[in-house]
Parts: sequence; C-alpha cells; structure tokens
Amino acid sequence: MRRQLILSLLAVLVAVAAFTIVTRQVLESVVSPGPLSAPHASLRGRSLACHVPFAKAAQNTTCIACHARVGRDIVDHRGYHGRVPASATARCSACHQEHRGPHGDIVHFDPHHFDHRLSDFALTGAHRGVACHACHRPHQAFAAAPSACTACHAKQDVHHGRFGKDCASCHDSRSWKTIHAFDHARTGYPLIGFHRRTACAGCHGNGRLAGTPRTCIACHRNDDVHHGARGSDCAACHTPAGWKLATFDHNRDTRFPLIGAHASAGCVGCHGQNMAQRHPPTTCIACHANKDVHHGQFGADCATCHASTQWQSVHFDHDRMTRFPLKGAHRGVVCTACHVGPLHSVKPPSTCIGCHRADDPHRGRLGPNCASCHNEARWREALGFDHGLTRFPLLGQHVRTPCVRCHVDRSFTAKGLACAACHADDFHKGRLGQAPDCAQCHVPSGWDRWRFDHARQTGFAIDGKHQGLACAACHRVAARTAKLNPSCYSCHRADDAHHGAFGQQCAQCHSTKGFLPATVPARLGSTDASRAPPRECPSDGLHGAVLQCWQLAQQRSSPDDIRRRR
Repeated sequence: MRRQLILSLLAVLVAVAAFTIVTRQVLESVVSPGPLSAPHASLRGRSLACHVPFAKAAQNTTCIACHARVGRDIVDHRGYHGRVPASATARCSACHQEHRGPHGDIVHFDPHHFDHRLSDFALTGAHRGVACHACHRPHQAFAAAPSACTACHAKQDVHHGRFGKDCASCHDSRSWKTIHAFDHARTGYPLIGFHRRTACAGCHGNGRLAGTPRTCIACHRNDDVHHGARGSDCAACHTPAGWKLATFDHNRDTRFPLIGAHASAGCVGCHGQNMAQRHPPTTCIACHANKDVHHGQFGADCATCHASTQWQSVHFDHDRMTRFPLKGAHRGVVCTACHVGPLHSVKPPSTCIGCHRADDPHRGRLGPNCASCHNEARWREALGFDHGLTRFPLLGQHVRTPCVRCHVDRSFTAKGLACAACHADDFHKGRLGQAPDCAQCHVPSGWDRWRFDHARQTGFAIDGKHQGLACAACHRVAARTAKLNPSCYSCHRADDAHHGAFGQQCAQCHSTKGFLPATVPARLGSTDASRAPPRECPSDGLHGAVLQCWQLAQQRSSPDDIRRRR
C-alpha cells in the first residue's frame, strides 16, 4: 500500500514538472522578442538563466554569472571591459543586443578600428605593423592571445632560453637590437664604470647566467699587468672606472706620500716590472740620479732646492738660507755661474771682484770695491758714483754725457781737467792759443752760450767798428798764446794809407768809429794860433787829405820827428 502511494506521488510530481515545462515553453514562446543568437542557442527555453523577472537592473548579474572572466576584468580594471569607462555602470545589453536570430552579431567588433590600448597589450614599436591574425588565431577568443614575448618570438631568441623568458627585461618592442637599461643591480652585481659599456657576452659567455664569476681576476686575469705579483684582489687598488685610476692610497698606506709629479707617476717607475721592488728607496737621488744636471755637485739632497712638482720649480731661498741675498741681476743667474765646484767644498766668493774680475773694464785701476759705483742692477751705469765728489763736478751738458764719452778707455782715471783734454779746438783752430782756457768764454750748458768780457779780460775794449767782428777777424792764425799786440797797426798795416809815414800810432789821429774823419793831435800844431792848421784833416778825398796832412806835418815838424815816425 505504501509502495503504491509513493509511486502515485512521484507520478504526480512528474506530471506537474512536465506541465510546468510545457507551460514555460509556451509562455516563453509567447513573450520572447525573438530567437537567440548562435552563441546563446543552448539557452533556448531557459530565459531565467539570463533574465530576472520584473528586475531589468539585475540582468548584468546573470550575464557576469556566465561571463565570469569579464566580471573579474571589470573589478580589476584590466582587459577590454576593465578599461572601458562605462563597463562598470552600463547594462550589458546596451552593447550586446540579443534575440536577433542565430546570425545576429551581438559583439559588434571592428578589428580595423579597434583601439588596442583598451586591451592588456597595447601595440607599440614594431607591433603596430603586425596583422591581427599573426597573434589572434582563428576560432579563438581575442583575449586568449598570448602576451609573453617568447610565445611569438621563441624562434628568434638568439640566447636559446639561457636568459629566461622575460625578453622585455632587456629588449623593447622597437627592435631586438634596441636594448634598454637592464637593472643589473637586481642580480646583486651592479654595473658601474667600464662595466656599463661591456657587452653582455663579455661576462656571460655562451649566454650563461648562472655561475657567472664575480671576482675581478676571474675575468681580467689576462689584463693583469702585474702578472699576479700583487695578488688577486684587484679591487684593493683599482676600480671599474678604469685600470689607470688606482684607488690605493699611497699617502695613507705608505710612508712616502705621492705629491706633485709623483702623483701622476706610474707604479712601474718606482716599483719596477711585476712589483720587483716592493719597498723602493725614498731618496730623490736614488730614482733621479740620471736626471741630476749638477752631476753630484750640489750633493744628494735634491729636496733642499727642488720641489716634487717639477725640477724647474726651485724653492731654495738664497736670501734667507745664506749670507748672500740675491738682488737685481743676481736673481736671474743660474746656480752654476757662481757655484763652479761641489756645493759643500767649494764656496763661491761673496765680493764683486771675486766673480767679475774678468768683467772689470777698469782692469783693476779703480780698485776692487765695485759697489762704490755699481750695484746689482747692471754694470753699465755707475748708479752709486757721485761725480760731484771729484775735482770735476758734472754741470750742464756734462750731466747727460755718458761716462765713456770722456773715459774712452774705461779706466775712469783723470785725463785732465782742462776742456782741451776732451774737446778738440775745431772751431778756433789754435787761433786763441795752443792750450786755450775755454772756460774764459764758454760755460758747460753749451758752446753757443759764452760770456767773454774782452775789455776786462784783455785790456782791449771792443767798441766802434770792432763791435760785431768775429774772433777770427783779429785772431787769424794759430798762435802759441791767445794774447795779441793790441796796437791798431798790428791788424791794419795793410789799411795804412800813409804807408808808415805817420808811424804806427794810428789812434793819434783815428778812432775805432772809423778811419775818417781823422783828428790831428794838438802837439803837432804851432803855438801861434794864427798859424795853426785846422784841427781836422780835410775829407775831400783820401789822397788829398793825406797829402795836405803830410805837408802840414812837414811844415810843423823837424826832420828828426819825421824820421822817428817812420
């Protein structure tokens, strides 16, 4: 009985279910807007799988329930639906419209105008020109296309997988040859200095990554110019910046600091090849004996004079460290000019004549005290000599005259104080005497400035016609002395119109104003005033005057007087 009851209930339930299904299909066929698309054909008769009765806003929930990947993309903001701004709020049916039949396009995808930046794989570099089907296989979802480089370029991997599958860690999409800065520091071995410019294969031979050595000597054994003499810890002295840039601190780690030119000297220069001398000598002469231009003359302590910057930098302070300060021209003299022998055994003289005896133009005649006239500036000018202390002080033109103009033989001994000792009598030519006293007329300021007072200095006044005459008019020929016969007749014998008849005392009748008119002396006339001749001779002609005066003189004079006058 019980069994029959159970079977009856099952029959009722099956009938109800069948009725419900039939009823739903009938209802759906009545209210459906159209047949489903081919992708959703399996959902025919199952409208509740997509629709929530009386709740259109909840339809997206049913879509995402089937399209779970799309839902995850929206939440994670990735993929196409995750990058389209309206995906999170818009209804799915706004883009994907159903019930247009099995041939209806519910995707509406245009591959020619699709913006690939809305996908997880933006097209950059060389990817821009690649056809869609090269990555998206037929009958495969677009999102299923691989994004790893090796998925498409495994055959182009020249490393054959030894550098892994993350091609983008070194390469970019422009070209395989374009290698961007791989952060080698992530490997625990940052690339610095010359390592930055080293090709990958320089360390990773045959593309080997694991087990690449990290010690300097492992890669640079062939570059070790020391050939192992300094050990294998290259980093103790060198840096990746370059082999020549050694970091070994010679100043700190040794007792010989490298300063001056030593700082740029190569290690081999002192230590020899292969570090043959680990502790070379530290004295200058030990390394630079072949550069000693003094040939040991100045001893072995080079640092006394020279600095480590260069040999030409001499810092020896002769003024402070010796008793002979270098002044004037001595500052530019080379050391060997005075130090002609070994420095510590042959000391140079400190007197001028001790070094300059061969330069003495006086040949010792002025004594050895050169400093009494000269100083260290130069020999040619007697800068310290005061000529005013001699018997011949320099005045006028003599002040500007070089010493050698008077001291021709450079003996600088007195040649004579007279002007004639230096100045030849080229103008007067001996007419004023063989040794005239030039200073009687001339002064040192110039030959053309003279002040001779003829009346006071000779007793013969220059007046009348004599004024303005040149000296040579009277002083015509060379004479032993400048003193002449002051009589008129001594100069005017040729001008005597009386031919000596009246004697040589011309001044009895004539004056310096001129020969004419002439005045007859009173003593030649008569004591009788009525018979006295005129006081002045006639001036109507020279011969007539002379004849009348002659006749008058004969009448008034005795024959003895006439003979005396002759």
